[in-house]
Amino acid sequence: MCKFAPMNRIRRALVWLKRCRHCRGFGVQSPWAYRFIRYVVNEHYAYYAYGELAKSEPKLDVMEKKLHRLYFRMSNYMQADAVVSYGGDADMLERYMQRGCRKTRTIVMASEQDLETVERVRLARVLTTGSYRSFFQALLKKVDGQSAVVIQFAKRDPAAKQFWKEVEADPRCITTFDLYYCGIIFFDTKRYKENYIVNF
Repeated sequence: MCKFAPMNRIRRALVWLKRCRHCRGFGVQSPWAYRFIRYVVNEHYAYYAYGELAKSEPKLDVMEKKLHRLYFRMSNYMQADAVVSYGGDADMLERYMQRGCRKTRTIVMASEQDLETVERVRLARVLTTGSYRSFFQALLKKVDGQSAVVIQFAKRDPAAKQFWKEVEADPRCITTFDLYYCGIIFFDTKRYKENYIVNF
């Protein structure tokens, strides 16, 4: 479970205010990155599935609901056959992912050795718990220019901040979006390397 659940309304508001100049793609020069921020990350359209999913998960915290709705939109955007999940509640993730794209199935992995069973990863969600660093390094060998990885921060502590800095600096991680509560990585080498801060 995401450790942001106890985060009170005041702290969330402070995070939002600190990042308010990064709202909805303002100042982003890349048309693709702007569309992704505007229509996937911060899309406010009330999908009909949101209501149905909320009924199945009535106890979801505000931030957990926000993150899982993002996963719904990521699934819809990526149209991947499978999503690799490391850490966290895979059952809930699968429900949201499958409503975003009916064909997407969730593959739960407990270690980097599990990645040996797949040839390529199109979409993955990695929670920063356990041996997430070694899992992520192994995951980088399984992605290509059509892949995306979401790093969900179990908590935004110094270790997680340092890890994300390393991700942003990694030449293999071409486009990164820092949403504070999670980070999204794309690997298309046809694009210029860019790191974006997004108010999510």
